[in-house]
Parts: sequence; C-alpha cells; structure tokens
Amino acid sequence: MQKTLEKILKIVIGITFFVPILVLPTAYIFPFIVPKIIYFRSLVLVMLDLYLVLLFSNFQKYRPRFSWVNIAVLLFFISFTISTFVGVDWYKSFWDNHERMLGLFTIFHYVVYYFIITTVVRDWSEWKWLMRTFLLAGSLVMFIGVLQRYVNPELLLNRGGTRVSSTLGNAIYLSGYGLFLFFVGSLLAVKEKLKARNIKFLSVEASWFWLEILASLLGLWGVFLGSTRGALVALIVSLFVLLAIYFFTLKGQKKLKQITMIIVLVGTVLLGVLYMNRSDAFVSNLPAFGRLLNTSFSQKDTRVMAWGVALDAWTEKPIFGWGPNNYYYAFNKYYRAEFLEYGFGETWFDNAHSVIMNTLAVQGIVGLLLYINIFVLATIYLLKRYREGKVDIHILAFGIAFIWAHFISVATVFDNPTSYLYFFFFLALVSGFTEKSKQENTTKSNREVSMPWAVFVSLLMLLFIYSTDVNSARANKSALLAIRDLNAGKDYTKDYKDATSIPSPHVDDIRNDTARIFSDIVSQILKDPKVKEKDKWQILEPFYNQAVGNLNKNIELHPNDIRVSLQLAQIQIYGAVAKQDVNLLLEAEKTLEGTLLLSPKRQQIQYMLAGVKQNLQKTDEAIKLLRDSIDNDPNIPNGWQQLESLYNGLGDIEKAKALRAEALEKGITF
Repeated sequence: MQKTLEKILKIVIGITFFVPILVLPTAYIFPFIVPKIIYFRSLVLVMLDLYLVLLFSNFQKYRPRFSWVNIAVLLFFISFTISTFVGVDWYKSFWDNHERMLGLFTIFHYVVYYFIITTVVRDWSEWKWLMRTFLLAGSLVMFIGVLQRYVNPELLLNRGGTRVSSTLGNAIYLSGYGLFLFFVGSLLAVKEKLKARNIKFLSVEASWFWLEILASLLGLWGVFLGSTRGALVALIVSLFVLLAIYFFTLKGQKKLKQITMIIVLVGTVLLGVLYMNRSDAFVSNLPAFGRLLNTSFSQKDTRVMAWGVALDAWTEKPIFGWGPNNYYYAFNKYYRAEFLEYGFGETWFDNAHSVIMNTLAVQGIVGLLLYINIFVLATIYLLKRYREGKVDIHILAFGIAFIWAHFISVATVFDNPTSYLYFFFFLALVSGFTEKSKQENTTKSNREVSMPWAVFVSLLMLLFIYSTDVNSARANKSALLAIRDLNAGKDYTKDYKDATSIPSPHVDDIRNDTARIFSDIVSQILKDPKVKEKDKWQILEPFYNQAVGNLNKNIELHPNDIRVSLQLAQIQIYGAVAKQDVNLLLEAEKTLEGTLLLSPKRQQIQYMLAGVKQNLQKTDEAIKLLRDSIDNDPNIPNGWQQLESLYNGLGDIEKAKALRAEALEKGITF
C-alpha cells in the first residue's frame, strides 16, 4: 500500500507540471492566473493527503530531512508570515487579489509542495522522469508560443503582439520559464550522453537524448519569444558561470578547458560587436538582444522610479516591511508626480517590478536577506555535496548556473505562479537529490496504512479544497457571467447574487469589478440623449446603490485602497448629477479629501477634487489644488489646461492668458 500511495503521489507531482498550460478565457476573470492557482492548490492538497497517510505509516522514512536549503525556505516562509500580519493590510497579504493570487495562503502551498518533493523523490531515476515530464509540459507551452509568433498572432488572447506570452499571459513569464527549460533539458542531455556514450542511434536512450536537446532549444527560443531583457541577461551570465565551473573543476582536461576559453572569448567579442552596432537596424530588431542593447538606464524610467519608491517605503518600515502584496499602498504614499509624464497607465504600480526591491519594501530587510539566503545556501549546499561525492559535476554546474540565472531574471521583474512552480521544484532537486546515499533501514518503523486515518485526512483535504478552491472558482465564474450580462444589458441578478454570496476570499475583487461595471452603466445612461433628465435618477438608482454598497464594504476592508475610494467618488459625482443633489457632491468631496491624504501628489485625485470644489463654488481651493499639481511637476500639461479652463469659466480672462503664457514659456504644449 505504501508503494502504491507513493507512486500515486509522484504521478500527482508530474500532473502539477501541466498547470502552466491551463488557460480558460471563457470561464474565469483573469483566465491566465485563476485556473492555474486553483488547480495547483487543489493538487497540492491531494499531495498533502497522500503524504500524511504515508507519514503516519512510516515516520522515519517520510519525515522531512535536515538540509540548509530546507532551513532557508522555512525561514523565508516564517518571515513572509510575520510580514503578513504586521503589514498595513493583512487580508491582502494573506489572500492577494484574483489578478495574482500569490498571498501567504498560496505561498504555503508552494512550500508544502517543496517539502513533499524533497521527501518522497529520492534517486536520480525518479528525478530524471519528473524532469522529463516537466520538459514535455514546458515544450507544449513553448510550442504554443511559436504558433502565436509565426502562425496566429491572435491565438489565446495574444492580440498580435510580437512578444508572445503563450499560455502564461505575460511575455516576461514565458522568457523565465524558457530559461528553466533550457537548463533542465541541457542537464538531462549532458548526463544522458555521458552515461551512454555508445548508444545506438535508434535506441530509446538516443531518442530521449534528442528529445531533451529539442526541449532545451525550445526553452532557449522561449527566452527570445518573450524578448525579456532580464531573462536574456540571466542567460548570458549563467552561461559564463556554467563554463567557469567546468573550467575550474575539470582536471586533466586541457582540451576541454581550451574549448571553454574559446567559447567565452568568442561570446565576449560577439556581445561587444553587437553593442557597438546596437543602433543598426539588424541588431536593434534582434529578438531580446535589440531591446537589451538599446536599453537606457535613465533615472526617468518608470521602473527605476518604482525602485526608488520601494527604497522610500523601506525607510519607513525597514524591518518587516509593509506586508506582502502591499507595495501598492507604499507606492501611493510615495508617488512621484513625474510618473504622469509617461501617461496615466504608468501611474499605477502594485509591484516594484523587481523581486529584490519589492521584497525590500514589503518584507523589509529581514525578508530580503532571508530571500537572498535561499540562493546563497543552495549554492553552498551544492558545493558541499559535490565535495562529498553525492552529486556530480553536471548537477553542480547546471544547478548553480540556474539558481543565479533565476535570481538575475527576477531582479528586474516579478514572480508568478509558473516561476514559483519551477523554482520550488528545482530547489527541491538541489535539496533532495543525492547521487550516492546510504540505504536507510526503516522497516522496523513501518505500520500498516490506517484506513480510518486515511479516510479522515482525505475528508479534511476535500473540505479544504472545496472551501478555498472550488468556492473561489465558482464565485469567479459567476462574477464573469454577471459582468457579461451587465455589459449585454441582460438580467444579471442571479449570477451577481451567486458571485457575492458564495464564500470566497476574493469577494472584495468581485465587488470592485461589478461596481466598475455599474459605474460604467450609470455613466452611459447619464450621457444618453434618449433618456429624459427627470427619468435618469429613477433608472440609475438601483445601479448606484449597488455600486456604492459594494465600494463601501471594500473601503471597510481596505481603508487605504485609493482605487476603491476613487471609484466611490466617481459614482458619487454621477449620482449628484443625475439626482441634482448637492449632498452627494459633498460626499464625493469628503471621499476625495481622504483619498488625497493617502497619495498627496497623485494628480488624478487633485484633478477630480478640483472639479468637485469648482462645482461647490469653492474656487480658491480648486485653484490651489491645480496649482499644487503644477508645482509638483510643471512638465505635465493637464494641470495647466485645467487651471486655464477654470480661470476662463470664472471669467478671469487675464489670469487665463497669463497662465498660458507662463506655460508656453516653460515649453508646455497645450
């Protein structure tokens, strides 16, 4: 029974590798994220069910083993947990939103996943088959990316982009995943070839060798299909690391050392030539290379600015940070007016676009050091096991190269469900795999598998799956149906009621999404010339009340979330217009004043609040708000134009002309 359960458990591990393929655009809001997380968490709970039954039957055999990598992962998770409950919004840290779903609850599943793999997967043959399965699943993802790039640019919501995302929803994710597949495929191919030098061309071993080479090349091409600069830098640096390890560890292999040196020199010269000709059309159009070589490291880049915000935020909460997934709050507080110079789309950051800087902001110096500690201890652990003869040079070289490749690749981007999947799997390989190990005598501690215990654990896991995953999926699906019905003008009430009443930790996201649709409907009816003015409020009132009710509940849950309060202020303004009720305008003023305290330099709030105050005849306050927006960053035309319009509306033509002259003198184009 133990062997059967262990075999089933390893099959479930293999099934998790296919989670990145899941995309269900017609079923879920955020179809690239929600199904992946839902199915992964459910599979991990199935794994935990099987593992607990095995652990009860033979504790000595299945207990987690001591390793410094295990300690590093555990310490980071403890730090993540502490930061969750001392941060500014524990609910968001624990659950995250349904756009990312990487809160503490999901991270717990990845940590459980890691520890189970390190415990039940023991020898190279098992690791080899798991890695081959991973390669198969990953190759399917890469192949879909190839189809998007060369066959159908619209496939799976790719929308014609040259940087494709396959089933992952983001080109950044595809490049990072491709990097992992390249290293895993290359590692397997090297070990396959060296262990069977004289294999026949048509043998099973030869077939696997060529399939591993093909999967590795697909992964490499995935780096370029995603055209992500961070992944390309990681690839280049990690290849140098790989060659350096072989160079310094291969003894008596003079010819191989010479070949290694030649490869390094040729690669260096080639990169130098490309850099010197980076403005050439051919070079600038090279996938990934063109973007990397023409990168500007200006301090005015919005991502660099977002890193600066992370530093500002860290100085306020230096030890445990603002809480995981709470960078958004820090960004709003330390928002810099110059973000708007790059468009309104560049004024909203919920992540610092760097795992390093983001971790510093949300988990503080403790979290960042413990995160880096994972990479350091994994490297030291591999070196130690190599010296003890427990892993060979190939595991050492490819292991260290990929560990630091991953670190570099996420240094300028952010983690995602797929990156966590392959990183924790690879860490489990580093921690759990031993080329030569002593056989443990654990027969004395064997017990028969207890059926009552197995039934109890299974029922408990099913309860968890239903309450945390199935319900989340049901609510998400109902919300999507309600939104579709709302947009189509159909009866939405049943699906809307289901979406908001099904117990789901993401009900706040559902309330936000539906409130936004309600607000859009109110806006459309207000502008509709076919609807009489006297009838508008009667038509709008049900939508208005539902939107306001949803948003007030979310403000109660997330009092610092300015997106929610901005939505509320907007619907209050619409209501004031439709009902011709100054009290609703006063409510909007109060909402916006509270919002401005949370993000003092955000122009969107200043512009909205100035408009409200103008309508309330508080012109001096409106003028001051617009003047503040100009003083915060004089390079943005919006504030100048709104203030000029305000002066004209007041009949103060001279001030309007003087303002325009001042703006033109500063080079502002109206």
